[in-house]
Amino acid sequence: MNVLILLAVGLVAASVLWAMGVARRLWTIAGAALMLGAAGFALQSQAHQPGKPTEADVTPISVDPGMIAFRELVFAPSREDSLALATADARLRSGDAHAAAEGLRAEIALRPGNAVLWSGLGYAIALHDGAVSPAAKFAFRRAVTLAPRAPGPTFFLGMAYVDSGDFAAARPAWAYALAVTPKDAPYRADIADRLAAVDQFLRMSAAQRAAGGMR
Repeated sequence: MNVLILLAVGLVAASVLWAMGVARRLWTIAGAALMLGAAGFALQSQAHQPGKPTEADVTPISVDPGMIAFRELVFAPSREDSLALATADARLRSGDAHAAAEGLRAEIALRPGNAVLWSGLGYAIALHDGAVSPAAKFAFRRAVTLAPRAPGPTFFLGMAYVDSGDFAAARPAWAYALAVTPKDAPYRADIADRLAAVDQFLRMSAAQRAAGGMR
């Protein structure tokens, strides 16, 4: 029965996205939120069952090649920084987010004023913790402090919030990233599209809550 309910919710949400004219290439943001909600629903529905030991988290984490290319554009990192980030990516793919974060911490110890590495650390910690935890926020804040007029730190902060399903928190991060992005930057349209998708999703969510309250 739970599976049927989740399927129905997914179909309704897809219909709403189509009716609102959300581009299909932007459906992944809404899909991520739906999957997170489905996971929470499934966990709650199994709350009566006893717990059981679990194995260490070695689930590979997908690192989107397109996101790596975008990171190179928005940060324009040095060769040394690119190598450090690529090493962290490899560790994420192997499922070892902890090692990815520790490797970046070691690099930061050598270059503590590097906003690129602090941003990478914040993102790796968020992936490891499954949320934008206080440690991840600290790393991102440090990156923003070091490069307040650069879009990279707040863009990846927004990505971390999206990955954790917190679209409302992602919105101001991406709005700031867009505000400090040069008008002629080749990645400006990408940031603008993602911000527009979040806005549409938030409006859709508010409309659904309003409709539910009227019943």
